[in-house]
Amino acid sequence: MATKTASRSSKPAVAPAQVLYLYAISQMPEGAAPAVAAEAIDGAAHVESIRCGDYLCWVSRVSKSDFADQLNERMQDLEWLATAGLRHQRVVGELSSHLAVLPTRFGTVFMSEDSLAQHAKERKRALRTAFARVANADEWGIKVFAIAAPKQSPVAKDASGSEYLKRKAQLLRPSAGTKLDAEVQEFIATLTKLAVAASPGGKASAGQPGLVWHGSFLVRHKDRKKLESALSKFATRWKDARRIDCTGPWPPYSFVGEHVQ
Repeated sequence: MATKTASRSSKPAVAPAQVLYLYAISQMPEGAAPAVAAEAIDGAAHVESIRCGDYLCWVSRVSKSDFADQLNERMQDLEWLATAGLRHQRVVGELSSHLAVLPTRFGTVFMSEDSLAQHAKERKRALRTAFARVANADEWGIKVFAIAAPKQSPVAKDASGSEYLKRKAQLLRPSAGTKLDAEVQEFIATLTKLAVAASPGGKASAGQPGLVWHGSFLVRHKDRKKLESALSKFATRWKDARRIDCTGPWPPYSFVGEHVQ
């Protein structure tokens, strides 16, 4: 006699919980929204746009565990952080080549489309102000370095190795609280005058040897040649005394403020 085998009721697999990782907010394009080819923040999802009132929110649907519950722990892994940070920047960079965007801070996530839409709705006026500021403008990073002949630090013959290393470290350490000289102040004033907005640099780069000053400027596309002319003028004037480093154009990372956070 054939025996019947009791069939187990198989439960459908439960999909892992997801959150919306937000890269940037843009205004509505005149035509179709651009497709984003850049790799998503997790290297697997795709980048999509969600309409939130008058704006498009650019997101990826990613693991809640990785990007919400355990994000702080994951950010302690510098290799993971470097890779994820680069992916975030590449998505924002590609978007900004097509649209005016307000980039979000790394790690900005929302639990649902409803919470994202509510976020945009609550900041409608601030978003309008921010878009007016960054319209047809790019961010440029500027650094000024002092160029000086290396100082010979006399070291006593009987000095220990630790004393030598301490003296060498002191030579490389930027002097705290040093007042900017008149020429550097003139340089900053010149760039500030032609820019829409200016933002002094933070402490992240302050330890670079020879760094005198650094900051970011938001410059309209039509004023780019003015920026280039000003940089060329001061580079020629300072010649072997100072070096100017300029990077950009970038999306307006430093000029979003709390509008989209």
